[in-house]
Amino acid sequence: MAELSAIQRANAIPLITLEAWQPSAGTNQPQFAFARLLSGAFDTDLHRWGAELAQWGRPILLRFAQEMNGTWYPWSIGVNGNSTRSFRAAWSHVHAIVKEHAPNVRFVWAPNVVGEGIRDFTDCYPGAHLVDYLGLDGYNWGAIPGHRWRSAHELFSASIATLMALDANSPIILTEVGCADGDYPSHKAQWIRDFFTLIESNERVSGFLWFQMDKERNWRFNSTRASTYAFREGLAGWASR
Repeated sequence: MAELSAIQRANAIPLITLEAWQPSAGTNQPQFAFARLLSGAFDTDLHRWGAELAQWGRPILLRFAQEMNGTWYPWSIGVNGNSTRSFRAAWSHVHAIVKEHAPNVRFVWAPNVVGEGIRDFTDCYPGAHLVDYLGLDGYNWGAIPGHRWRSAHELFSASIATLMALDANSPIILTEVGCADGDYPSHKAQWIRDFFTLIESNERVSGFLWFQMDKERNWRFNSTRASTYAFREGLAGWASR
């Protein structure tokens, strides 16, 4: 819990992600299917999680089974026998157990942005009574096979509008944001400026988490000098609203 306390001391609310899988084993992991979760196979772990989060006692955000409308996780819809119905049932099951112990936990439901072969997520929505924050994950992969350069507005706007139609009240957090480097040095900087314009124009977007890693692509906001300056400038302007 030391990491959570450090975040809390910085006047921020920590967000943790609950993922049921072995990350190195790919998507074919039926032992983590929603059917097994609903059978009670992981109830002991969920009770332990809830008790430990309750013991910490401070407000905390919990994101479970993110990007369920994608294809790359064992909990994805259509993978390992998972369906939209079993996802909603699994969400309700996890919510009930954790909330039984830890009223300080707020649940974040976070699909992936729609587009480039990613299905709609509306039929995965568990309902406003089970969701405290609407999340959304989105990455601009750039011009590589299977992807193309997508501005922040193109990447996020339609999916944000869908979230707002699903739930008229809950705040929205962009729970994963990243942008690859572009074809020229200022390309990523322009994308970052576009991103801050987007979130500044939408009062429902209350926060974002940048995926600050050089992984499949160099997603980091500071991968170039121009992108670093654009991010600092944008963040300062957004934070001063």
